[in-house]
Amino acid sequence: MKSLHILLHLLLLLTLSLFSAGLYAQPKPGEAFPALSLEDQFGTKHTVGPSDRLVIIAFDMDASEPFAEFLNQQGKTFLADNHSRYIADISGMPGLISKMFAIPKMRDYNYLLMLNRDDDFKNRFASEAGKLTVYRLENGVVSAVEFKSGAEVAALLAPAAKP
Repeated sequence: MKSLHILLHLLLLLTLSLFSAGLYAQPKPGEAFPALSLEDQFGTKHTVGPSDRLVIIAFDMDASEPFAEFLNQQGKTFLADNHSRYIADISGMPGLISKMFAIPKMRDYNYLLMLNRDDDFKNRFASEAGKLTVYRLENGVVSAVEFKSGAEVAALLAPAAKP
């Protein structure tokens, strides 16, 4: 009887670990990009949709600087015009700091920035230290996952940039 009890516990643990692994499965090429709706720096909700071709995620502020500088030189609709979304993971930022200082500063940016505040976000999307994550999408399906410097991401979008 005791061995049956242990077996049931092991089965439960295995089931829970498989379930939690499924919750945090990062999208890979050939898989649908997960439904994602986030507020921007103005509090307006935006959703990654089937017409989006690039989803760029910044987990690290320093890595995003060259890309942010590039975007600030473009028009306000540059990302939307190029079927791209830019997401900043601010989940690690203390709420008071983000509310009082960071988000008000972000409102001065010349581009739309979707903001993630969910701690589980890091588990749901791939990342590499010092790089931006770039998901290439085709009709809502991931065609590639790349890790690029901010300058490399700016170069990726540069052909569409204003002269």
